[in-house]
Amino acid sequence: MKNHPIPAKEAYAMVEEYRKYLKKIGVDPDSQTQSVSFTASDLISWMQRVMSVSDEFRIFFGVYPEGHPQAGRITSVIWPYKDGKPAKKVTSSVQGKDDPPPPPDDEEDPYNAGGLNP
Repeated sequence: MKNHPIPAKEAYAMVEEYRKYLKKIGVDPDSQTQSVSFTASDLISWMQRVMSVSDEFRIFFGVYPEGHPQAGRITSVIWPYKDGKPAKKVTSSVQGKDDPPPPPDDEEDPYNAGGLNP
């Protein structure tokens, strides 16, 4: 079942299975990103700001591109979605019915910049 808390024991088992998988394919898990952390207050503040234009949050996995200080490191991106598509930016049109809607390509920025562990 999705969208509910799971027991910590189950979560630890999932993390361990990931570590086993990395070892199986010849990758040292201790040299890879194991988790991405976000400051709770900052993340909650951002989520509250975009909640009015979102009905779900999708967590994507990515790799920092060349030229970035963390180039090659795995990270995660939290992307606000609405009706199965990237959410549109929070604008005054959300609150004011007479304001023009945002342009079609005016997507809300995803959340990232978490701390990489290790």
